[in-house]
Amino acid sequence: MTQWHECSILQSDPTEVPGCWYVLTEGHLDAGPPLMAWETHIKKLIDDGARWIIFDTRKIKTYVDLGHGALVMLSGRLRDAGGGAILLAMDKRNRFTFELLKIDAMFHFAETMDEALTIARGDAD
Repeated sequence: MTQWHECSILQSDPTEVPGCWYVLTEGHLDAGPPLMAWETHIKKLIDDGARWIIFDTRKIKTYVDLGHGALVMLSGRLRDAGGGAILLAMDKRNRFTFELLKIDAMFHFAETMDEALTIARGDAD
């Protein structure tokens, strides 16, 4: 039997920017039911009108191919809605992996919440 790593949403709240949500995830963007539940939650936010999502990456332990793929797909849906995905406080090692995979152009990167909100505000007006 395959054991899936856990992935939990600790916080999911609208921000001060209309159409922008903040999502804090803990664990592994890995595979299996935990990733599917996470992805379903994010898709619902988009379906309900989110155009920007700030993904706080500080508590994400690992990304696996399916996790990268889910983020790319969700970023595409946000772009189609007129916004985008903002990866907040991603460490250098994971940022380098996104660059190696050539998926970094699908995302906005921010070091602080203020910077992330500025990105969303700039394209949300």
